[in-house]
Order: sequence, then structure tokens, then C-alpha cells
Amino acid sequence: MPRSNVFRAQAFRLALTFSLAISVATISAFAFVYLQVSHVDVQRVGTILVDEAAKSERDSDDQLRRALELRLTRDIRRLDYVALFDASGGKVFGDVAALPPVPVDGAAHVVQQQLLPDSNGYEPALFVARRRPDGGIVLFGRSLREVYDLQGSVLRALATALLPTVLVILAIGAVFARRASMRFERIHDAIMRIMDGDLGSRLPAEGGGDDLAKVTKAVNLMLDEIERLLDQLKSIGDNIAHDLRTPLMVARTRIVRALDEDADTASLRSAMNVALAQIDRASVTISAILRVSAVENSARRNRFREFDLGAVCLEVAEFYEPWAEAKRIELTVQAPAPALMLGDEDLVREAVSNLVDNAIKFTPDGGTVRVEVAMAGGVPRLSVSDTGPGVPAQDRTRIFRRFIRGVGADAAPGHGLGLDIARTIAELHGFQLTVEDNRPGARFIMQATSKAAAGFARAA
Repeated sequence: MPRSNVFRAQAFRLALTFSLAISVATISAFAFVYLQVSHVDVQRVGTILVDEAAKSERDSDDQLRRALELRLTRDIRRLDYVALFDASGGKVFGDVAALPPVPVDGAAHVVQQQLLPDSNGYEPALFVARRRPDGGIVLFGRSLREVYDLQGSVLRALATALLPTVLVILAIGAVFARRASMRFERIHDAIMRIMDGDLGSRLPAEGGGDDLAKVTKAVNLMLDEIERLLDQLKSIGDNIAHDLRTPLMVARTRIVRALDEDADTASLRSAMNVALAQIDRASVTISAILRVSAVENSARRNRFREFDLGAVCLEVAEFYEPWAEAKRIELTVQAPAPALMLGDEDLVREAVSNLVDNAIKFTPDGGTVRVEVAMAGGVPRLSVSDTGPGVPAQDRTRIFRRFIRGVGADAAPGHGLGLDIARTIAELHGFQLTVEDNRPGARFIMQATSKAAAGFARAA
């Protein structure tokens, strides 16, 4: 990625903003320390000087002079100022040549330019002047040289540390900006490949568990589903074309043949009847396909109500009883207790009907079809078993796809959509539809893996 783009990247701008914020915070912290150092230290010194001046008011001249001499003797660093002036302002004792320009009020005052005792320069100092009972003035002071030196050290530290801090933050921001920009560039390239028709491409999964990685993972899952749906759509299109071509070709052939042979009315009527039957067959196929799509795209969860799955199975069995009797098939329903669930009763009835219809269709005369409903693990469980040819292990997944029919199903009527409709309805309700060996025959089971997975099933 060009370096110029790095500096225009949002990550770099965020890093720059962050560095400015850090700089302002650093300056504020140093300024606070600077002010605290100067203010607190000056205030502390001033308090001490005020207290000493107040105590000296009660001392005699001799006591005060000895105290001032002792103070100067102990002042190794030459920071203290002491002096005693008479009522006319003349100096009596001390290391201050003249009274500084401060009011004689017993309070602390700062003098920015105070002549040093050795008369070789000036320095800032803090003074307290207090008038004694005899009219004289006692002066206590202390140099602020160390305080100001500390302030200068703080300022130099600020100037020294601030620039490297900003540069380091900007460098870190540039590195992360480059990494983020390259990552977005790779994602953009992958998106462009997908838009150009490479549906097998996926967004690069990087960054561990950050927010962008989560979005990338979700988009890849969406692309997987889109690719699956497109493959399924292509397969459906091929199957629809195959299933519709045969009846339409038969109808057309019969009509053309009847017209070419100059057939009589009876022959034409026969040809029309055959053509009409083939057209009806194609219409049934189209209706079944539309029904599957309607179920898949249904937003009917707001219509979910509580109902008894066992009662629905009894209704379905009663409807199919005449067909079962015609084939001498024993159709039984076992629902010893209510199996309450939340769902669309009409859709669930259709799913059960497709399973029972499928079982009777593939069960030979004299066989058995058993429907069982019970609660298992707190959720309803439906089982439809038959004594037909069964479903080979390799077909137990593919038979739930559209237009896929099991081995030996070619002779039976149908379009390979009944199990797909039942599976779609089951998934809409949070259930899973599977098939297993019944020895002999097949057993179709519709059951939620758990209450949490089902979401809509609940115990009675």
C-alpha cells in the first residue's frame, strides 16, 4: 500500500488525534505539577515565616538579635534573609541592606528581584515584615531560588518528554494504520473477486477475535449460504426443466400426431385427454415447487399457537385410513399423552401428512405404518415408521433434497418434494427431520435436539 495512503487512512488520523489528546493530557499534568510545586512550596515557606515573625514580637531586642544570629549561622545554603530595623527604618542587624518594597503587615509577599547579601546579583525571595511594640521592624525572608529551579526542571522535563512521546505515538499509529489499511485492501480485493463471479472466494479471516474478524466471519458464512442457495437454485432449475419437459413433450407429440393423421373426433378427444393429463402433471409439479418456496419464505412465526401434536397425528391418520385399508396396511397411532408444542398447526399437519403419505406409498400391501408421538427430554418427538423397502444409508441425507427420490421410487407417483416440504416445516419450528433403519422399512423422526435449540417446543 502506498505510504501516502497510510497517512490518509482513518487509523492514522485516529492515532494522530490520540497523540494530540495524550500531548494535551501530558501538558496538563505537567502544568498541574508545576503550579503545585510553585504554589505549595511558596505557601509552606510563607506560613513558616509568618509564624516566626509573630513569635519574635514578644522577644526582647537582645533575645531577637541572638535568634537572628543563630538563624544566619545555621543557614549553610545561604537561603535565609533576616534583619532588624529601628523605628526610622535604619538597619540595626541582618544580611539585608535595606527594607524590601513589601508592606509591614505580618503577611508573606514575593519580591522578584532581591539583592543578594554579597551584592553580586539578584534572586526571587519571600519576605514577611512585622512591626514590633517599640516601633522597630523585624524582617524574615527566604530565597525562592530552589523553588524556581525546580519549576525550571519541570519545564525542561516537559519539553524533553513531550516531543518523543508524540513521535512514538505517531509512529505506532502509522504502523497500525498500515496494517489496518492492508487488511482492508485484502478484504476489498476479495469482494471485487466475488463481484467478478468468483463465488468460491472468501474474505480473509485475520485479526483473531476483533470486531472486524467477527464481521468477516459472518460475511463468509453468508457467502457460504449464498453459494449453497445458488447451487441449489441451479439444481432446481435443471430438475424443473427435466420434470416439465417430459409431460410437455408427450402432450405436444400426441397433439401433433393427432393433427398429422387427420384423426376423427374420438382420436382427437383421446389425444386432448392425454395432453391435458400431462399438463396437469406439470401443473402439479409447479404447485409443489411454489409450496416449498412459500414455506421456506414464510414469516408465520407470529401465528404460532399451542396445540397437541398427538391430536394432529390422529387427524392425519383418520384422513389416510381409507387409502391404508385399500392396500390392506395396518395404520396405527400411538399418542398416550398430550404432546403440546408451539407452532403453526396447519404447517405441522402438512408435514405429518407428507410423512404418512410417503410411508403408505412405499409400504407394500399387507404392511404396517406406525405413527408415534411422545415427549422426550421435554420436547415432542414424532416417529413415522413403515415396513417398506427402507432407505439405504448413502441416501439418508440426499432424499430430503428437492426432486431426489430414493431407490425403487421411480414406479411410485410423486415429484420428490414431499420430504423436502416436511424438512422445511420441521426446521421452521426448530426441529430436525432424520431417517433411520426400521428393520424392515424406514423410520422418520422429527425431534428438537433440545429446548434451547427448538425455541418453540415445550413440555406439557
